[in-house]
Amino acid sequence: MHPIHTEQGHVSGIHHDSDVSAFLGLPYAAPPVGRLRFAPPSPAEPWDGVREATAFGNAGIQILPGAGDLRAPQSEDCLYLNVWTPAADPGAKLPVMVWIHGGGFLYGAASEALYDGAALAARGAVVVSLNYRLGVFGFLSHPEAGTNFAVLDWAAALRWVQRNISAFGGDPGNVTVFGQSSGAAAVRALLSAPSARGLFHRGIIQSAGFEHPVSADYTADLVARLSDTLFERVGTSDLDALRGLPHDTLVKASLTRPAALATPGRLHTPADLVWFPAVDGDVVTDGFAARPENMPVMFGTTQDEARYFHRPGGPVGGPPVSAEQAYTPTALAVMARALVPDRADDALAQFHDRGLPTYEALTELTTAAVFHEPALATYERFTAQGRTAYAYRFARVSPGNRRSQMLAHHMAELPYVFGQVTAGAGPDADADADYDTTDTAIRDAVQHAWVEFARTGTPRALDGGAWPNCRARDPHHTVIEDTVEARPLNPGPLTRLIHSTRDK
Repeated sequence: MHPIHTEQGHVSGIHHDSDVSAFLGLPYAAPPVGRLRFAPPSPAEPWDGVREATAFGNAGIQILPGAGDLRAPQSEDCLYLNVWTPAADPGAKLPVMVWIHGGGFLYGAASEALYDGAALAARGAVVVSLNYRLGVFGFLSHPEAGTNFAVLDWAAALRWVQRNISAFGGDPGNVTVFGQSSGAAAVRALLSAPSARGLFHRGIIQSAGFEHPVSADYTADLVARLSDTLFERVGTSDLDALRGLPHDTLVKASLTRPAALATPGRLHTPADLVWFPAVDGDVVTDGFAARPENMPVMFGTTQDEARYFHRPGGPVGGPPVSAEQAYTPTALAVMARALVPDRADDALAQFHDRGLPTYEALTELTTAAVFHEPALATYERFTAQGRTAYAYRFARVSPGNRRSQMLAHHMAELPYVFGQVTAGAGPDADADADYDTTDTAIRDAVQHAWVEFARTGTPRALDGGAWPNCRARDPHHTVIEDTVEARPLNPGPLTRLIHSTRDK
């Protein structure tokens, strides 16, 4: 394989048996350390000779433990990206798919095995994944330095793609940004980032990034208050002094939450994010500053999102217990008042009338309040604006997730998107395998839809049929279950109840 020329210099990568080549650990900006800590990203330095792009770059400093094996060291020097391509030919003009990882903006990395882009690239796309500054390093607010540094990191990576991706066979005029959880919130932020305008052409928002009623108070003022608390804890707000502090000092001081999120008895939900992109009127604006009228967006949720956060075997990190022991009626009542303050009693009455066990009620409550109702509001917003959008619900429950009772939990679609589903169960096979032949069929359908959306702006079934777009009359969405099919958009009673409290 011949070296590829980038703006910074020549690189060589790894060639897979699937005819996909990988180029790992490419710097898209200078290390944000020293005087570049709490500053917009600066251009990466050029190099002489050929850079061996065969190992992942550093992961960002992990603010909380959460990810599994990062497969890379942690460092503030983390502004690296990875490229997988099936055709390192400048004339190929393949669609480009840029992945932003999740992890609550507090943990995670593009190097995690789950996000390997080789199988998706083999479907006919150039896949890019990137690391960015997490937590306080990405979102501190300082009167001299500004805020939303991570948003500027994402935009810098997209500028690198514009300048370099054609050498890897990608089309800089056809770039899709996609992400899941906080990575989806990053896509939503980029739609409102003036610095990203013209750098991408489609967006996929997986399980977050919607109009969120719970996080309505997550503003630039709140980030400024969190930052002021950090300044008090470290004993200085002087920018030079902050840039000189050890990173672990900043991490420790940054682990704080507003009092409103520390209600006794309340369980953790994704609404408890601490450091996040907020509308500051500069880096992130109110509206869609980077979304032209003709930019299509695809968005969706999983059927049982909250089972990732409220595990059937008890909270993550705690001893294994039964759901009845871990999740009590008192906790359910506290969460109802936290998540649906105006209709908490009505929500609890619904659960009682339906005879739902406490755990089932709790997971339905968090799923509806944090994911399904905001997605419904997004559906209505896009249709009211006349913008092209496609909605989906991932409801496939693999044998492994059925066995663990995790069902179609938050992140359940990711192995299908990245092609990490292999059938191992069947009439004459291992009954304890995680996936079966239905899962491999759904994997193929999901990857095809994602790549078709990146290629054309319209997600399609394997037979070529287009997914239904969001529309006010006769609203439909695509349900990915044991089959993939269009169904009427029919919110459940709890989602409708929560939706009735939203300011229209």
